[in-house]
Amino acid sequence: MISDTQTQSANMKGQLVRATDISIAVLLIMGAAPVLVSKYLYRKCRYATAIEKVYIHDTSGGKIALYQFSGEGICCRWPYLLNLLRGELSLVGSEKQYYLEAQTKEQVQSQCNKHTTQRKPGLLSFEQMHQTMGINFESQQGLLQGSQNSIASYLMAAIRIVIASIFSSPKADTSSPEIPLFELKLSNISMDDMLSNFMQQSVMYKACQTKIDPRATSQHSVGMVQYAFVNADCLNMSVNDPFYRRCLQHSCHKVFADGSGIRIASLWKGFSPKDNLNGTDMFPRLCEQVAEHNLSIFLLGGAAGIAAKTAENMQHKYPNLTIAGTHHGYFDSVENEQAVIAQINASGASILLVAMGAPKQEVWLEKHQPVLNVAVGIGVGGLFDFYSEKIIRAPLWVRQIGMEWVCRLAEEPKRMWKRYILGNPLFLYRVWREIAKEKQQSNTQANAATALKQADNTPSMDNSLAHFGNNATQNSQATQRCKRRRAAARLNLSLKRGLDLTCASILLFILLPLLIAVALLIRLESKGPVLFNQQRAGKDNIPFTMWKFRSMYQNAEQRLSKLQSANEMQGGVLFKMKQDPRITLVGKIIRKLSIDELPQLWNVISGDMSLVGPRPALLTEVKLYSVQDRRRLAVKPGITCIWQVSGRSNIPFDKQVELDVDYIYQQSFLTDIWLLIKTIPAVILARGAY
Repeated sequence: MISDTQTQSANMKGQLVRATDISIAVLLIMGAAPVLVSKYLYRKCRYATAIEKVYIHDTSGGKIALYQFSGEGICCRWPYLLNLLRGELSLVGSEKQYYLEAQTKEQVQSQCNKHTTQRKPGLLSFEQMHQTMGINFESQQGLLQGSQNSIASYLMAAIRIVIASIFSSPKADTSSPEIPLFELKLSNISMDDMLSNFMQQSVMYKACQTKIDPRATSQHSVGMVQYAFVNADCLNMSVNDPFYRRCLQHSCHKVFADGSGIRIASLWKGFSPKDNLNGTDMFPRLCEQVAEHNLSIFLLGGAAGIAAKTAENMQHKYPNLTIAGTHHGYFDSVENEQAVIAQINASGASILLVAMGAPKQEVWLEKHQPVLNVAVGIGVGGLFDFYSEKIIRAPLWVRQIGMEWVCRLAEEPKRMWKRYILGNPLFLYRVWREIAKEKQQSNTQANAATALKQADNTPSMDNSLAHFGNNATQNSQATQRCKRRRAAARLNLSLKRGLDLTCASILLFILLPLLIAVALLIRLESKGPVLFNQQRAGKDNIPFTMWKFRSMYQNAEQRLSKLQSANEMQGGVLFKMKQDPRITLVGKIIRKLSIDELPQLWNVISGDMSLVGPRPALLTEVKLYSVQDRRRLAVKPGITCIWQVSGRSNIPFDKQVELDVDYIYQQSFLTDIWLLIKTIPAVILARGAY
């Protein structure tokens, strides 16, 4: 029976979640309004119909119409925010199930029964996150209900799902059975398929064993099948250890991808691992299936007592599980090692788990494969430390965002810092270098094929035709270089826009109290609006409305003509005056600290400006530009630029133009970051600001 208190508590939680959904929907719609409107107009012109509907099941088995833009693209689903605002979707909910008109009555009834117990469909879902991170095998029961216990847990769940989306790529190949990486072929299968593989091998081996003379099993094995898990650290070791690399390439029946580092590398190469396959997640599921199939496991490795404690804990959890034997992983002599092998063979175990750490465990299994009388041998690293409770594993929410390595580093910083702080960047660098090498080889082969085709079509190879063939090859190479440069330019623009949106949004949120305080001071000192807007010249001299805090009295524009004779700026294009009588007291302070420019963060978000770029000029100033000066209009204007951090108003106009043009030709993502960093001391010291 559910008490009235529980009912009231559930209703209160539902109302808080609904209020959160409405608030987020309103904020996102307001923030994205310019983009949404432009997308609507663009789709209307291109496809004639801007909005289309798709249908999904609701919690009662009916259907919900979701609005989306026509066509394809990453922004097509933004109108889902309207469904969020209307309450048809929640921010975090169950996975959306699409409604099919051709369904039979039985299928519809099945969907109704299925969704009756489900919560409202969500823009984001735990199913989506688990699939992205390759942890579909993790139970999702109770996660959604737990996330809606409070606003904080609800928002944290949404943030986790968004962070996890970094590890996904819509263009990645999910169907490939193998992922080529570091001269290895990683098996791309699910956790269930991997366990099924182990069970089939063990059952077949057990059947074969019944047909062999028991007296011969201690000397001759019918063939152990070796498996291995590899993470970023293992692949780093394989580069410098030829024995380990050879073992993974030739002795292991299958090699499985483990960890977020491997997932990132696979996505870079255009592949998407189905599951994050690792010994720690595999072990309890393996124990469950071993118990069901009446098989047994031998645990070898770890410090003294660790394997035995692991066996005790797992048998307590799975009473029907048979642990054939355990032994630590330290052998002080060859005789001791042979005795352990004899113990393993006599135990009758079907599966041998070896926890000696890579590469030792893989090389040990390879060395003794002919004499080990087990069906399956698997290297499992530090698995026993977790299940003996010697080391506490990271909680599920950390694994959901691919940050389990951070917890391992925090637990054992002295032992793990080289592996993660140095090893992870080294691994990603090696992946990038491998991808670059593959592209270079592909281009070389394409150029060679083109040249060969031209040679086949040439009736005679005299000097002139040979020269023509060389020119064709050179033209092909030049075309490839141009394509690479255009691709780099497009990538730089995408990164620059991403940097603008991220930084501008964060700064507006952080500086909101300061903005409100400045607005109050401006309003208290003098009459007039708090914000000042003015038409400025944007990219390609297209006018846009630029926003600033008002730092002058209301009649400042009318008084400008009387002050032109006192202009202190060389060149006559710009007007600057240190003791400008039009500036208010608050205006002097906010101009000195560049606080008056902060409303331009909204211009950055709306796409009229960038964080870094030439300062936006007045339309009247542009009329005085020479042809050379107009080069600074080739890119979006910015809040800061090279001359802003090098002296600001102390630099004459012609020098400002030179610096702006230099930036345009040398701009890059790293250059923008460097200029933003240099802007901080320039603002604090107020060099050249007045």
